[in-house]
Amino acid sequence: MLLEISELESPLLQINEQLLKGKNNKAKKALNRFLNENPLNQQAWLLLGITNRRIGSLDEAILCFEKASHLNTKSLEAWGLLTITYLDKGNQKLARETIERAGKLNPNDEKIQFYRNNLIRVYEKFGPFF
Repeated sequence: MLLEISELESPLLQINEQLLKGKNNKAKKALNRFLNENPLNQQAWLLLGITNRRIGSLDEAILCFEKASHLNTKSLEAWGLLTITYLDKGNQKLARETIERAGKLNPNDEKIQFYRNNLIRVYEKFGPFF
């Protein structure tokens, strides 16, 4: 799952470039600095969650994706990544609760409803894909 680059704020574009180059630790430090000054930036929380997933810090990633989904309850990326990270940890119950909550909060969002109906099933069939 990738973020729409065109939607990223300017300072986050450079950090995203670091992620694309595999410079995860450098990106994490930059994101933490950015979030110290912009704690309500949902995009930065998503990027920090992705960074934490990449370095194997799944519990930290979950906290980031939870924060991102609270800041923007319509964020397909936040809900999807949170669900997948719970699945990676083997917690199907929380994964199902998460994607169901996303569906209830966004009953008219076709993409979120598609995820609600298919994400866990696809993960179970094909395994981790992010």
